[in-house]
Order: sequence, then C-alpha cells, then structure tokens
Amino acid sequence: MDKFEAGFAEGSIEVQDHMVNAYGTVHGAVLYALADHVFSVACNAYGKTSVGLSTTIQFMESAKPGDKIVARATELKRNFRTGFYSIEILHENHLIASMDAISYRKNQYFVEVEE
Repeated sequence: MDKFEAGFAEGSIEVQDHMVNAYGTVHGAVLYALADHVFSVACNAYGKTSVGLSTTIQFMESAKPGDKIVARATELKRNFRTGFYSIEILHENHLIASMDAISYRKNQYFVEVEE
C-alpha cells in the first residue's frame, strides 16, 4: 500500500511475467485484485469492519510485463451502513480500468477505539 487514509487508498504493482493471460497482457484478475485491495483499505481505514457488497469493473486498455500499474480508491459517499467508492486503475496516468464498489459497515471495530 502506497498511501491510505479514511476514505482513500492507493496501491501499485509492477506487472510480472506470471501475471499475464494468453495474449501477453496483464490478466483481468490481477487488475481486479489490486482494485479490490485498495477498495478494502479505503473503506476499512475508519477502523470499523467493512465488507464489499458489490463491485463492477470495466477493462479499457491493457498493460504488459514491466509496466507499473496504480489503483486509487476514493470514497464518493458514506452513509450509516454503506459506502460508495470509485476505483481507478492507471498505467502512466492513463486509465486502463475502473471499478465501482459498495461497502457495508458492520457494528464492530477491528481496531481498539478510545472513547
């Protein structure tokens, strides 16, 4: 994880040879895993247990081994139980995929909170 705060997270990976599909481009599952990871960090950064309810991802361009890809999750809105997030996956500041995600917040905190 490169950066995170409540409602925001950014992470990156370098595409490796074992992360590609039959066409030699980064596998969609790798992009999804990176997007899902930053989404999880952004919605859990408040300290209250949050789980994913729904995600939708769109693949627009590809990346190849050696490329650095960055994912940024940004909270759009947060209610009592749900949070709405936009995740951008970029290669050299070019949008290669995007994900919309919704989280559900439970009652318990997974970190100690001083009252």
